[in-house]
Amino acid sequence: MKKNPVGTLIVLVAAVISCLAIFLPFYSVDAFGQSITVSLFNADGVQVVAIVWLAFIALTLISALAGKKALVLVFGILSGAGLFLSYTLNNNQLKDLGELGSLVNKGIGNTLTIVGAVCMLVAGIIYAVTTKAE
Repeated sequence: MKKNPVGTLIVLVAAVISCLAIFLPFYSVDAFGQSITVSLFNADGVQVVAIVWLAFIALTLISALAGKKALVLVFGILSGAGLFLSYTLNNNQLKDLGELGSLVNKGIGNTLTIVGAVCMLVAGIIYAVTTKAE
């Protein structure tokens, strides 16, 4: 087992940011006397996708704690790519709404999703590069 405490700490920080992004408000809509807030986890029909991203994030962290260099890189790339995909698809749907899209406000979860995606990709690469082979 290869130990890399600095790399593991970087993966831990990236995992926390990514998990927060999934649960914090992604969008909020305040129109016609109604106020609705949606995160990636509580949006209709995408809970399964959010659970998959959470699983990839957890597997990245578990792999880092276990010292599995290749798995950290693979799961880091998968979780980062998944978060980036969710960010891109959701924001493209907002553009498709046209003028109705102006009623939608992006939340902190929206910003943290792209930050978390980049962090997971970078953390996986940093961990793989800085972990020495035995």
